[in-house]
Amino acid sequence: MDNQESAASQARSNASTRMPLQAENPTLIAEVERLLAGRTRDIRLDGKLRQLFRDRFWTQASKVIRAWMMWVALLNVLTLGLNAALLPKAVVLKMLSPACILLPAALMNAVVWRKKRSAWIQGTSLIGGVFFILLSVALVGVSAGGEFYERHLNIMLFVAITAIIIFAVPFSWTVIIAALALGLYLAFQLKHPDLETGSAVAATLFFASGIAATVVARRTMTILAQKTFLLELRDRSRVAELANANSRLELLARTDPLTGVANRRWMMETLSCHLD
Repeated sequence: MDNQESAASQARSNASTRMPLQAENPTLIAEVERLLAGRTRDIRLDGKLRQLFRDRFWTQASKVIRAWMMWVALLNVLTLGLNAALLPKAVVLKMLSPACILLPAALMNAVVWRKKRSAWIQGTSLIGGVFFILLSVALVGVSAGGEFYERHLNIMLFVAITAIIIFAVPFSWTVIIAALALGLYLAFQLKHPDLETGSAVAATLFFASGIAATVVARRTMTILAQKTFLLELRDRSRVAELANANSRLELLARTDPLTGVANRRWMMETLSCHLD
């Protein structure tokens, strides 16, 4: 009898350890169901869901950001070396000082994003790092002057667009990066000695439309990723629900519903197991 009661107790314990997700956090699952019931474009993660989403994709985002920083630093060094080989020495010397801003900014972010830190530290580091990278690219062209002025401003916008597209970061960070890129572009265009104010503003508005479309695309990608994450949470909840129901059925099949002790079926299965 003691063995039977022990088996029944163990079965109840196993069932209790496999509680479904909604039993652990019904509010969370209710919020998941509410978001999935609405339109995809209206999905907004707040509180615990937002934190879970960031934790889920942090490793992937960190790898992408660090790889981007290292590639930007490498391309900066290679471009500077190529310019030194092809351009006059006077022009290269003008490019050297502003180009040196980029390398520490990129390497600092590569170090900061190696391990998880608070959101404000990572956000400040990323936005500040991207700003100095964009500033370095623009100043290289401004310092060299001539054809390099406009060329490097366009390169700066291209660098900003790649960051906006591939960085899976909070939307506010993306908007700030886009605003910084356009602000730098407008400021340097207004200082262009051969460009009128109207032309500078018109060029900025033209590129602003492209960057705005890029920001919207990034937002759409984030919303789709969030929806996939919500579907995963719901599926986990339903699987846990099914596992819990199976555990309860197993418990009912092996114990007496009145006394809670192991029944004849449990005894026959135990004897069969020992005899085999």
